[in-house]
Amino acid sequence: MGTYNLTDEKGLQKYLEATQFPAASVQLLSGGNANYVFRVTKHDGSTSIFKHAEPVLKLNKDFALDPARMDYEVRILEALSSTESPLPTSLTGSNVHAARFLTYDRSEKLLQIEDGGRRNLKDAYTDPKLDILYIGEQLATWLAALHIAARNFSLASPDQTADSNNNPIAVNVYRYSYNDLHTALTQFGHDPQLAVLINEKFGSLLATDDECLCHGDFWPGNILIRDAELQPIELTIVDWEMVRRGTSATDVGQFAAEAFLLDRFRGGRGLLDVFLNAYIAARGQTEVLGKAWLTRMVVHWAVHIAFWPTRVAWSGQEETHSLVDIGVLALQNVLEENWEKVLESPLLRDVKETYSTLLFRP
Repeated sequence: MGTYNLTDEKGLQKYLEATQFPAASVQLLSGGNANYVFRVTKHDGSTSIFKHAEPVLKLNKDFALDPARMDYEVRILEALSSTESPLPTSLTGSNVHAARFLTYDRSEKLLQIEDGGRRNLKDAYTDPKLDILYIGEQLATWLAALHIAARNFSLASPDQTADSNNNPIAVNVYRYSYNDLHTALTQFGHDPQLAVLINEKFGSLLATDDECLCHGDFWPGNILIRDAELQPIELTIVDWEMVRRGTSATDVGQFAAEAFLLDRFRGGRGLLDVFLNAYIAARGQTEVLGKAWLTRMVVHWAVHIAFWPTRVAWSGQEETHSLVDIGVLALQNVLEENWEKVLESPLLRDVKETYSTLLFRP
């Protein structure tokens, strides 16, 4: 790696003084277990975010993760920040955008992006001033536009000689919950063979999915909110290092899972339903969205619900057990192709009128 210790405030301050500008303040931000993220304030009061990748996770030094993941984040942020890009830098009437790229030091694996605000959607969800339904609709419309525009986008850098146009680091990491699902099922008294079967049948597909570009970690914690009093709310999408080519169903399924958890535990504000309906409306009658896509979306949602709450607590043990049960039941119903029960699951029961139409397409 580089010549500066970029894992603490003093090291970044020294780096900035030597290479860019003297900072008025450097603040290490909490949140995220992979990288070191700082808010840097200049002497004129302006702020930006610096993000540094190490070869191991910040909160688990035993877990190695190639720092080249940052190169892929830069590749997509540069494209999203370019007016010449085919990707949706912004949508007419939309207040959603990807974090604007500023600078990148490849040798130090240090990325500078705009400061999108001090709150993320997960933390701000309970704020009564926020129009959660509007936010869900805006995010779904933007995500659908990304998936549509990025059908042929390659993640290979111009100087890359390998054949792959994908991010192999993200492809590998994204199977983590499928690979470890058996541990959650065993912990709460379910047959771990279900997890093995789901991983073989669906987890294996993650290596070859190639429909479009996916954010790779699309959830409310990676959506920053800047809500000034005199202007519409602004939503900034961050943390693109798991960007990969895959199936759009996984981006939708992951956000749907976290929206379900927010609605269930933090006030039932309707984020899940409005997001799911708006996404289908924005995608329209595309050839991609059919029974196969719906299957993948439901499976991804169910794996997330059954696995992640056993690692990131939302409530007590009894409620966690009920979440695992919900995920397991949905997975069993998918395997048995019992679509009547799938449509009555907590994921789809309030949007089944819209989603049942997908069953009549391949």
